[in-house]
Amino acid sequence: MPAASRRSFAAASPSLFRRLRRLRAVALPSVALPLFLSLTGCQTYTERTQSRDEALRTGNIAAAVAQADKDAEKNAGTKDAILFRLEQGAILRSAALANLPLPADAQTTSQSLIDNGSAAQTQTNQALNAAAPGDISPRIAWLTRSLAAFDDAARRIEAEDAAAKVKIGSELGAVLTNQANTPYRGRAYDKVMLHTYQALNYLQLRDADAARVELNRALQSQRDAVDANAKRIAEAQKLADEAKSGGVKDDQGRQGSGYDVDRAKSDPRTSSGIANIEGKFNAAILPYGDYVNPFTTFLDALVFTHQSLDASDLERARKSWERVVSFAPQNPYARADYVAVEPDLQVAAPAALPAPEQAPAPAAASETPAAPATTASAAIAASPAPAVPADASVTPAPQVSGLSLQPSAGITYIIFETGAAPYRDQIRIDLPLFVVTSGISYVGMALPQLETVGGHSSVLTATTTDGRSYAASLVASMDSVVAQDFKNEWPTILTKTIISTATKATIDAILQKQIQDQAGATGALLFQLATAVTQAAINIADTRTWRSLPKEFHYARLDTPADRQLTLSAGSVARTVTLEPAAVQVVYVKSPSAFSPLFVSQFVLKI
Repeated sequence: MPAASRRSFAAASPSLFRRLRRLRAVALPSVALPLFLSLTGCQTYTERTQSRDEALRTGNIAAAVAQADKDAEKNAGTKDAILFRLEQGAILRSAALANLPLPADAQTTSQSLIDNGSAAQTQTNQALNAAAPGDISPRIAWLTRSLAAFDDAARRIEAEDAAAKVKIGSELGAVLTNQANTPYRGRAYDKVMLHTYQALNYLQLRDADAARVELNRALQSQRDAVDANAKRIAEAQKLADEAKSGGVKDDQGRQGSGYDVDRAKSDPRTSSGIANIEGKFNAAILPYGDYVNPFTTFLDALVFTHQSLDASDLERARKSWERVVSFAPQNPYARADYVAVEPDLQVAAPAALPAPEQAPAPAAASETPAAPATTASAAIAASPAPAVPADASVTPAPQVSGLSLQPSAGITYIIFETGAAPYRDQIRIDLPLFVVTSGISYVGMALPQLETVGGHSSVLTATTTDGRSYAASLVASMDSVVAQDFKNEWPTILTKTIISTATKATIDAILQKQIQDQAGATGALLFQLATAVTQAAINIADTRTWRSLPKEFHYARLDTPADRQLTLSAGSVARTVTLEPAAVQVVYVKSPSAFSPLFVSQFVLKI
């Protein structure tokens, strides 16, 4: 290359010229080896957390806790701190449900909790009182640590949300940054489930006031998400308009030519790949409505029914049960609970709960099983299941016989948390580059796609000593909750990925052609090797997602047996529990997979 040409090229792209000169100073093999090592080191979040997730699914909670603690500490100051805290909080909660023995070095922490006073006072049932005298129970220690992890995640999310409000337009400048390298701020369903799990932790620790606060936060998170999504959609459109007009620059300040996102989406090869991704998340969606988590609504109904302080609490419970019925019309227990708090449905003669032999086994989400033949069920069974926003209510059903909220022996609720929530995997599809050649060339674009997880126990049965059997029924599909959130976020994910991939590829292709004209084939090859590392880092899908969430929530309601003995079974796994002598209590059962043990805990809602 003549000296004048080198000076001209260096002036036009100084950073690129310096990189080319450095590459020329080394032999090709010494460039290829580091390049190969760089490419093989690019792992998605799903790949990085595989061993921890396998430990959780197989019921090796101790190993999952150890890895979750290690990950949370290692990433405390990184862009992924929120996500690892969420994982840690959920896995520590699993340790509490499993009543995992405390490590030997945990005694100091346990004693400090006792000295603090509040934790030790929450020991109110058999499981929590299992600790030796003078020691806090392992279950309380794990719950307390779970609270702390979730609190840290909540504080970080609040800080990120506050920072995002003052960084107007910051996403426009970062559009060419790999989305996996941006701070994880917590998705809408993350925030809802964070506060829902916190409410459950506080309920088990007998802190009703704190549980109410967390339920309020969970419901507010659902409402806030609607506004946030509208802003995200507007931002995606703004990015597409900027790209089309050629206003997008890369991280080195190089400005790309105009790129039409809509034209790229309509390309046959690209649109086919996009349609496959969209087909997967659409198949998992049930008519819950945007950002609604039916399990959160169910827990809200449960708490405000049985821990009501006044008429306004009971009215809140009534509205929540209305929504639960609309989300899970096939659930006979939800119908019974709704009738029990709906004055318009009650008459003088009380009706019984669904007979044990009529309690249905949960069906697949796409099925609509027949309703049990009870008066309450028959009255409400015909109700549709519309997409209902978080604060809406459904039309009350016709009058039917009422139900007593206080059977003589008390009420037992069984909550069944089963399986694993969907995760995000990486898929590459072809993206057209219109400006590189006279025709259309293609570049690989990495996108996330939702993958559901099977291998879970879909049926939990509770059996009394006299042979009565109750099958828990589906109340919430987390597959649907996660898929709906993914669908809402999808336009922004797709637009940003298309712009980022196309702009980087077209700029580098044009520069490579310029280098080949001025520096020959060797210079072009060295430039191609140098840019390959950058392209590989950019062209990785953001697969970060809260993986320790469950696949489904089921529940059952039954009159507490007189002998307070109950056997819980899922597949070939069974556990027998002794219930509390309480007016209203909850047995919480977790099954990470069909091959793991059942983790069972209890807490009292009303003495």
